[in-house]
Amino acid sequence: MSRKIQHFVSVPGTKLQYPETVIYGAHNGPSVTVSAGVHCREYVGIQAVIELAGSIDPNDIYGELHLVHAFNYDGLICRCADVFPSDGKNLNRVFPGSACGTDAEKLAAFLEEKIIRRCDCIIDLHSGGGYEYLTPHVYFHGAAAPEVCAKSEELAMHVDVAYAVRSRAKNGFYSHAGTCGVPAVLIERGCCGLWSERETAQDIADVKNILRYLGVLQDGISAVRRAPRVFGRGEYIDAPVSGCWYPAKKIGGTVHAGDSLGRICDIFGRQLHNELARFDGIVLYQTASLGIEKDCPMVAYAVEIG
Repeated sequence: MSRKIQHFVSVPGTKLQYPETVIYGAHNGPSVTVSAGVHCREYVGIQAVIELAGSIDPNDIYGELHLVHAFNYDGLICRCADVFPSDGKNLNRVFPGSACGTDAEKLAAFLEEKIIRRCDCIIDLHSGGGYEYLTPHVYFHGAAAPEVCAKSEELAMHVDVAYAVRSRAKNGFYSHAGTCGVPAVLIERGCCGLWSERETAQDIADVKNILRYLGVLQDGISAVRRAPRVFGRGEYIDAPVSGCWYPAKKIGGTVHAGDSLGRICDIFGRQLHNELARFDGIVLYQTASLGIEKDCPMVAYAVEIG
């Protein structure tokens, strides 16, 4: 019997709760999780999940669909930076976590047991945070077992973005799923802690297209295979010094080896650092704020070589 349940999930050993909608389909099929709010200021995916939860008909679902509205719900409500208010940690930096650790670490361990080990596929929705411009793109597994990477890449081919990037990361929610044998993709859309109806609708369309491809959503519409440009990896560069940041490229712009990606100057306008590209590629995201802090993200670009 098809049904929809909406509730808060409590994380053992903490005061944390996250909101979830579970849709049990009228027919047998796989279990898929669509997640948002790993980072609490990435609003496009959070709003997309809210709308998906309200609009999907359980009678069109084959299997189980778990829609996580916001893992960092406390952070969403109090509008903090993309860490958990209780311990100041970034969920995507603490996997596999620990049942004896801080709140974020306990949540990571819980998510492996509660979600990752119990589902067949994950679609993780992200955006540019409070100080980040980005061009829409999708990440797929590059550090998991070959068959898991292949399934993840095929999922990415059903996302309507210009660029797909093979990821070597292992310690985030989506990437840890890959190391556990679960294919997943991470979709990036939206900038600077903002959201729009257009971007939300694009996330919704991508999620539904993947669900149709998987056979989980059977609403009479066929899945469409896209053709994003595939890159072998990403180059992620942190600021080597603190100061004022002046990017030299636009997001989605072409980069050639030796090009300046941007400069950092001191508050008097004296140049402290000029970041030069090491490879040819495409700018995926970069810091949008004037001020930038040492060892914090500055710019990232996709590289075609493996």
